[in-house]
Amino acid sequence: MTDPAPRRIRVLDFTRVLAGPWATQILGDQGFDVLKIEALDGDETRRFLPLKDGTSVYFACTNRNKRSLAVDLRQPEGVAAVRALARTCDVVVENFRPGVLDRLGLGHDRLAAESPGLVYVSISAFGPDGPWAGRAGYDLVLQSAGGIAALTGDPPAKAGPSIADLASAQVAVQAVLFALLDRVATGRGRRVDVSMLDVQHHLLAYYASAWLNAGVRPPPPSNAHPSIAPYNLYRCADGWLAVACANDALWEKLRGALGWEEDPDLAHIPDRVARRDALDARLNDTFATAPVARWERTLADAGVPCSPVLDVPASLAHPAAGQVSVDGWVFPRPPLPARQLRPPPALGEHSAELLAEAGLTEPDIRRLVETGIVYQGVSETRPPTSKVAGAHGSS
Repeated sequence: MTDPAPRRIRVLDFTRVLAGPWATQILGDQGFDVLKIEALDGDETRRFLPLKDGTSVYFACTNRNKRSLAVDLRQPEGVAAVRALARTCDVVVENFRPGVLDRLGLGHDRLAAESPGLVYVSISAFGPDGPWAGRAGYDLVLQSAGGIAALTGDPPAKAGPSIADLASAQVAVQAVLFALLDRVATGRGRRVDVSMLDVQHHLLAYYASAWLNAGVRPPPPSNAHPSIAPYNLYRCADGWLAVACANDALWEKLRGALGWEEDPDLAHIPDRVARRDALDARLNDTFATAPVARWERTLADAGVPCSPVLDVPASLAHPAAGQVSVDGWVFPRPPLPARQLRPPPALGEHSAELLAEAGLTEPDIRRLVETGIVYQGVSETRPPTSKVAGAHGSS
């Protein structure tokens, strides 16, 4: 006899928009069974532009590898159905404002009383306690409150990608995994609250440490590194080149590649940082004499870390890049190999299926659908399929 396949870890996913869905998608990529609970009108990102064949590409990029149950949580029967589904799950992830799911009867204390091993991870803008606990916080707000926007531009400018959301998603995944490891040892679940503001402060890293421990304010916004030089973007004849010399050995390689003579005033990092402005001006004058491609080849051959500054299409066509494809959807290759790939679900596509798994009878499910408490979307049998492509498109 062959051993039965291990039961997949089930995740009850109450998340919407980006931070939460990105976290649960990562779990889904790694083989977790993610059950997405949506309002009857769906995750709001289902209406975000642009669309592909009537589906939001924003929604699609954050919700693969999930099954969708569309249910009215304002109705007691809808809540009872979801609570029954929760009893089959190992993990809950949610990113409502603190207290919302408690008021609905789906908070940690209620669900954990029925499932003592439940791992319950909440993502909120400013944490569950304190004077800002009830405030909403989208990415722009968190990058601004977290010090990121002030470091990125003058006037302040958010980082292009939604790093407040995306970094918080990564921390939420860590919270799930660490809590599951604890459960192996103790048999008990755990509640974890992820504050997006805490995550932003975590990203400040050496900037935060310099202020908290040495009273040193961050320098004005710049592509330069406060502790390393040369480390900047430099203007070439036809574009920009990133050059990063993080130690003295790399500086020697750069100096040699450029044909510069030794200069004892630039031999060590503190010397170069003290003379950064003059050094960067000289480098800009040098790089301006030739195209990006020539300098990139010259520096790379010398072992100097460098790269052209690429726009999104060019970056996605980078020789080291790749894509994955599933049912006509194409995504950047995940940084960890995906253990499964399912297309993003239609709204309520799996409602009946999930309610049956929760133990509801067919007549009960039919009544919930007929009374409008549950929406049963188009159900399709689509086995997980995936293709991994190279840099220049998917096959």
